[in-house]
Amino acid sequence: MKYRIFFVGLISLLLQSAGLANTLQEAFSEHFLMGTVWHGQPVEGHKKNHFLEKEKAITAIEFNTITAENCMKPAALQPEEGAFSFAESDAMMAYAQAQDLVVVGHTLVWKNATPDWFFLDKHGAQVSREVLITRLKTHIRTVVEHYRGRIEYWDVVNEAIDTRWLPKQKRFEAFYKPTPWLEIIGPEYIEIAYRAAHEADPSVKLLYNDYGLHNEAKLDFTLAMIADLKSRGVQIYGLGYQGHLFIDQPALVEIERVLSKAQQAQIPLHITELDVSVLPNAWKHRAASVEDRFALAAEFNPYADGVPEEILALQAKRYSELFKLLVKYSDNVERVTFWGVWDGNSWRDYRPMLGRTDYPLLIGRNFERKPAYAAVLQVVAQQEKKD
Repeated sequence: MKYRIFFVGLISLLLQSAGLANTLQEAFSEHFLMGTVWHGQPVEGHKKNHFLEKEKAITAIEFNTITAENCMKPAALQPEEGAFSFAESDAMMAYAQAQDLVVVGHTLVWKNATPDWFFLDKHGAQVSREVLITRLKTHIRTVVEHYRGRIEYWDVVNEAIDTRWLPKQKRFEAFYKPTPWLEIIGPEYIEIAYRAAHEADPSVKLLYNDYGLHNEAKLDFTLAMIADLKSRGVQIYGLGYQGHLFIDQPALVEIERVLSKAQQAQIPLHITELDVSVLPNAWKHRAASVEDRFALAAEFNPYADGVPEEILALQAKRYSELFKLLVKYSDNVERVTFWGVWDGNSWRDYRPMLGRTDYPLLIGRNFERKPAYAAVLQVVAQQEKKD
């Protein structure tokens, strides 16, 4: 508590002297929710998070919504059939309730972080369609009912769409990503999941979440899928755009296309996993899927001993440009969630190369507010002057 009081007082003085709002949630209170993730006790599944109390203190000050980073994924909640484990997610919920934070559940259905037992029988053979549907419904109903009335949004289905380049046509094509869900059940697994979640808690708002939506083919496919589900009475509420960005990728015009087309389709948009990497793009493709793995290479880890000020300035400019867009479309953007509290505990350090040193967030590795933090607050200050 002493740490938190000192922290609040210090940052308040610094920001007031600059004529800016004290916190992110305060600055954007008239625009959209501002969020971060609950890392929880484990990091990468086995290491202990020694900075949880600092993360909790920063979260309570800066943000008004929180997303479960890992503790609500199927592998965490039901590692074995029927053996549900809610200890870590319940701890997050208790913290969120104490701090009056809006909670986002993440995620009910995903190709990754789903134990193999979902798809296999006791002999190791693939289960039937009927068995998998039953397991899918049971998992969703059990989890959603456990938190009924306490979670505002659920990322129901995560990353179900992929793209490929068609060289002859010189364009991208979008399609449902090959997964055991798709192979065994068919594309109906998506509808089944949303119907089960809605039945378990009719009050919760259900989202579809994906990366790479700046790819127009993927965006159009996604919006068409949501429209189709809605036309058949499926209670899918909005779209989550992950927003794992780089300083120079994707182009702002591509990002704005996501915001504009979602607005035109009247589908509420959530920026769900925002960060801006300062490192070279190490992905095979410009994506944020966790399937890829690469050996650590020095050329992809140039700032192991510290990031230059000029790079932080470029990152600040990128964040500023992005938030100007988000404010412009804030009548349809409901939430912006950073995928991490601070640079020292970010997935960017170990995806897709384990052991890199990245600086993708607004709070730095010494828990300092970076130039990007001030740049983001300045967006609101400049907007207020215009108004």
